[in-house]
Amino acid sequence: MAAESPFEGERSNALAAAERLAKRFGLTLDEAAAGGIDEPPPQEPPRGDEHMADDLGFNPESLDRFARAVHLMDNFIMEDKARREAALRAAQSRGLDAEELRKAVTSSVAQARKTKQRRMNPYRHAATLLRETSLSFREIANITGLDIYKVVGLKLKLRATS
Repeated sequence: MAAESPFEGERSNALAAAERLAKRFGLTLDEAAAGGIDEPPPQEPPRGDEHMADDLGFNPESLDRFARAVHLMDNFIMEDKARREAALRAAQSRGLDAEELRKAVTSSVAQARKTKQRRMNPYRHAATLLRETSLSFREIANITGLDIYKVVGLKLKLRATS
């Protein structure tokens, strides 16, 4: 697989797996490829998860360190959430949060009003797009929000006046 795959990632993963397998039998990669082993050395039978962890390159010691690190990350997240909640409660008790919320709502309403004023009439917008672009009817319908049949009807009306 390492030699035949057109994908670099597959080739490197297959080569790494072959090296691990050769190492398990005490061979180099070239010896394993040549089939230079008559009788495999005795090995312990796999024991559940540890065998899978060995295939992934973990050993029990690194798994313990990993588990402790995950536990520390969980503690950090919980402490950070608690800090944020405490700061939020303190801000609300001082009235700061309410003022920020009021400003955010006011600015979003003002922004919506500006956007509404700038919006073009959908029929005029569709007519302009039909005249000045080569967009399909479906694309113009998506842009303007009109039904595709209305856009086609508008195109026919525009042809009749031209």
